[in-house]
Amino acid sequence: MRSSLSVMALVLSVFTSNWLSAQETPAKSATAQRTFRGAADCLRCHAAGIPKEADPALADAGFTAEKLTDDSWVLLDEIKIWIASDRHSQAFTALKNERSKHMGKLLGVAEIHRDKRCLACHTGFPLSAMGDDPRLLSADLVDTLKVAQGVSCEGCHSASGDAATNPEANKGWYVPHVNKDSWRFLSSKDKFEKYGFADIRLPSTRTRLCLSCHLGNAAEGKVVTHEMYAAGHPPLPGFEMESFAQQMPKHWRDFHKKAEPVRQEFLKKNADDIYGRDSYKLDNLHETNVVLVSALVAFSENLKLASDLADEKLSVPVAKPDFPELSLFECYACHHDLKDRSWRQSRKLHGAPGRPMLRAWPTVLTKLALKRLGGPAEEFDRQMQSVDKLLNDQPFGRRDRWAEAVKPVTEWLDQQAHTLERKPLPRAEGMQLLRDIVAVADSELWDYDSARQLVWASQILRRELSTKSSPDEVKALVATMDAELAGVEKLFALNLLDGKKAQQQIPGSTKTREVTEVDLTKSLTPIGAYDAVEFRDKFHALAGKLSAK
Repeated sequence: MRSSLSVMALVLSVFTSNWLSAQETPAKSATAQRTFRGAADCLRCHAAGIPKEADPALADAGFTAEKLTDDSWVLLDEIKIWIASDRHSQAFTALKNERSKHMGKLLGVAEIHRDKRCLACHTGFPLSAMGDDPRLLSADLVDTLKVAQGVSCEGCHSASGDAATNPEANKGWYVPHVNKDSWRFLSSKDKFEKYGFADIRLPSTRTRLCLSCHLGNAAEGKVVTHEMYAAGHPPLPGFEMESFAQQMPKHWRDFHKKAEPVRQEFLKKNADDIYGRDSYKLDNLHETNVVLVSALVAFSENLKLASDLADEKLSVPVAKPDFPELSLFECYACHHDLKDRSWRQSRKLHGAPGRPMLRAWPTVLTKLALKRLGGPAEEFDRQMQSVDKLLNDQPFGRRDRWAEAVKPVTEWLDQQAHTLERKPLPRAEGMQLLRDIVAVADSELWDYDSARQLVWASQILRRELSTKSSPDEVKALVATMDAELAGVEKLFALNLLDGKKAQQQIPGSTKTREVTEVDLTKSLTPIGAYDAVEFRDKFHALAGKLSAK
């Protein structure tokens, strides 16, 4: 414990000592050209509480230290959590480890940590500020703290400073966000349009933001290609928003966990329709609803990514992958064991035999989410007809028809997500949803990534149903299910933080710290050993027990 605290103190001191030099290299965001200030500015309040003295930018705007208050809305130790536990802080320096160097050699890139295709996700520093070379980060920026600190605050919340040119037209959110009365109750839409602050309040937009890297976003240059995988990039796991956030771990208080006074004040004054004054209840299944909303968004974004990469006219900020980009399709349709009579030969076939199909995991929770909205069960299949036809008619689909096939489906999915995040999930519906998850798991032979989505979803729901707000009989039943599913959960790599220990240089210092790197023996071994029949059979037995309750 003492050594980890000393490392954190060293990292914090490096951030502080580098603050002045960091201000000398302002960076602009690609959208509104706002200035990227860097995590050192956030350190003042978000490492150890409200500071004794406000920084000059805040003081100039009239916010002296005594005007900054802590009402338990946020944690005010977010930087500590990010440094000590969040692997986003290690994103850039991971590009300097041995695996990354070997990848660079195979890809023909001498300094892989300068490749903009990698930096699009491995740092929050804007691509537009990385220099004029279309492929590589400017050499003089390699050791800049704003790059080396990885995916820091503004990597997700967006650049916070006023624009360097015409600042009045493009005000940043750094100064406004400290004023509770004028900031907290603004709608997410106003925060973005007026100040460029990324909308992370709504589950749909938060998921979309995370998926830009954890799935891909062609327009932003964020694509892990088949070539990168072949060179050694670890496989991207399926993405489930709430599970990822909890493992990150969260550096915020969820709304339902904030103090009662500030929660009630927000419900009264806020301008976002997601928090319905009448429908909001503290004991709703808030986290499980995020699971369902994010499922719709993930499926939509997966289709958009495929469509965008087929679009020859799409402008991207890095080298554009060739079409077809194989990483979008089901990996294990090709990369699998050669067992005779395997479960792969027995499972239900989706699409024309022999045709490459899009990866399946984004679809598995979609029907569960749509069922909550009460629409016809067959509506999903009807919506997907154009995409199914595209992929069945020709391997990888005709490039010029992707957009027309996908756009109506993604617009429909996005609308469903918009509606669902405004439809609270009452605790009373939790057990039926749990039965639905079990029924889906029992319905067919799911591939590894799809099955893991179901397990993650059931974990979130069971955890929420186990709290004191649930009736005793529900908690008892969930406890029984936890025991039943313990064996199932061992089939998967569910804890994505379980890797191998390594030493990594601290950004801005010659010293190193212990970090956790991806261990492929822990992530790939369960995939190779996975048996879909075993997974289905365990859920089939559980379905029988649940139906008897």
